[in-house]
Amino acid sequence: MYNDWFYLEQSRVQREQERVRRMAGRAKCAQLRAARLSLRARLARRLFALAVAAERQETWKVVWERLEAKGRL
Repeated sequence: MYNDWFYLEQSRVQREQERVRRMAGRAKCAQLRAARLSLRARLARRLFALAVAAERQETWKVVWERLEAKGRL
């Protein structure tokens, strides 16, 4: 009878330790995910930067065409 209780208690302690290890691993993964931007946010920022660059190029083309039309170039 003593052995049964001993093994039962020992397995309970081992299960508790395993649960604590899993929870620590999940917390670590959650912290890593929180620190890094999501794929959607990274793509949105990239697309915004490309749109700004394209708008600058278009604006420059419009200015260039106006200067050419007025004969200043």
